[in-house]
Amino acid sequence: MADSAVALTLEALAAAPETAARSHPPAALAFEPETFFLGRTEGAGVLRDMIGRIVRRCHITTEGGYNAAQGVLRFDEVFAFDDGEVDVWRWVMQPGREGRYIAAEVKAGAGITGERQGDDYVIAFRRPVGRARGAFAPSFRSRFTLLSPELAVKRANVSLFGVPLGALTAVHRRIPD
Repeated sequence: MADSAVALTLEALAAAPETAARSHPPAALAFEPETFFLGRTEGAGVLRDMIGRIVRRCHITTEGGYNAAQGVLRFDEVFAFDDGEVDVWRWVMQPGREGRYIAAEVKAGAGITGERQGDDYVIAFRRPVGRARGAFAPSFRSRFTLLSPELAVKRANVSLFGVPLGALTAVHRRIPD
């Protein structure tokens, strides 16, 4: 599974600049979570510790749909790590005013705000991980950038009490229906 995710990622990254330059001007590449996470995405990521060493790799899938009755996007983000751990993040989000978003995640809770910063989408929150809960739950700050309409890169910085713990760098590729 990890080999196919890496191959998919490398293939998508190799094709992205050519595809983006040929079919879409840079101004059209604004990341909108309510569009990008509709349907399925697949990708891969690498976790690094605070000094940049690779700690783990993962395969990432998302599956999302729009709930018209509530006016929200719901999607599950599944991280399958190379050591066998699987972590599922269950998101609900809704666009607000002036490029802002309101979000909730099952373990992180409600009232999370994200925002557009230029063409990127940035969201910050705290979420329990393992035994790190309550005041010791790490802070996440994630930035999504579109490389093409079908491909995004995510950089998530993780910290505790302002001290960097590590980072996840990942790519997500939209899978056609």
